[in-house]
Amino acid sequence: MRGRKRTTGANLPSGVQTVRAANGRMYYYWAPRKGTAAAGHRVALGNNTRDPDFWKRLQRAMAVSEGAQQGTFQALIDEYKASPEWDWLRPATRRNYDYNFTVLLRVAANVAVADIKRRDIYALRDAVADRPATANKLVSVLHTILKWSIKREYRDDDPTLGVEKLDMDVDGTRPWPDRIYDYVIRHAPENLRRMAVLGRATGQREADLKDMSPAHLERDGINLLISKRRDKAHFVPLTRAQMIEIRSWGVDGLNLFLKTTRGKPFTEGALRSHWKRWKAEHPELAGSNIKITIHGLKATKVCDMRLAGVSDGSIADEVGMSVGMVARYARNADKAAAARASRDRREGAEIVRLADHKGGK
Repeated sequence: MRGRKRTTGANLPSGVQTVRAANGRMYYYWAPRKGTAAAGHRVALGNNTRDPDFWKRLQRAMAVSEGAQQGTFQALIDEYKASPEWDWLRPATRRNYDYNFTVLLRVAANVAVADIKRRDIYALRDAVADRPATANKLVSVLHTILKWSIKREYRDDDPTLGVEKLDMDVDGTRPWPDRIYDYVIRHAPENLRRMAVLGRATGQREADLKDMSPAHLERDGINLLISKRRDKAHFVPLTRAQMIEIRSWGVDGLNLFLKTTRGKPFTEGALRSHWKRWKAEHPELAGSNIKITIHGLKATKVCDMRLAGVSDGSIADEVGMSVGMVARYARNADKAAAARASRDRREGAEIVRLADHKGGK
């Protein structure tokens, strides 16, 4: 497929290349100085010059070509952020990527992407090894950006492949002990009490708990959108007792189950901060050696189901997660079950020994 002269009626800069696909549709690319030694990487702009995003991509691409040195990480990141792939990301994901881009650019802004090796990836990972989750996320973001760079001819391979992630105790994935959950239900303000009930009943994150309302309820469960899966629609069945509890709150229509003390909707960060502040005010929770987070309610839901004998596949279907993550969340329930089984075996053996002892007298 060859580039053609610009045939659109739109007033496009000379660096825009048009390519006609087999279906007759015209696609546009920013390809300044094409065919010369100074040519940059081609940036896809889309196929609709009437789309405002088309012009945003073009504007960003033009800024990139006038800015960072070609082939560097600064140029790659600038180009990636001018791409449709960046536009497709959720705002929260963009913020996370921006944070990791900042970490990378501090040490590698002017480094050629083609020069980075696997040992360099390990060095970047190990520099923040005291925060395993941060280190692993940095490797993950590097994998995304380097995989993306291959098709843009920055390099021919992805050096992050085979890089091992650090072992870590995933933040917030420990289930809540019953005594903690019971304490919250008895003593927490109404919005946090409802959060605990909804979190344990549905197994969802704070980003999704904050958006739940009576409008999402069915006769025997709740419809929701899983934000981590790009707002994928999902249905979680609820028990009769859970439905009775939730309906007893008397929340009507499109009103939200969780609101601030001023009656405003929670943001994800505000809900998390509200929980942390209240928890810090209660020594019974603040002094616990277990990290009690909202995310931990997800693990609580998984462990509840595992202890009830539900299979990993069924748990994954109900909560809306992968079977692999179910096993990871349920490890605490598995350890507890194994410990109890060991105790029961010891008690059984002890009863037999006592019976034999009495019988021998």
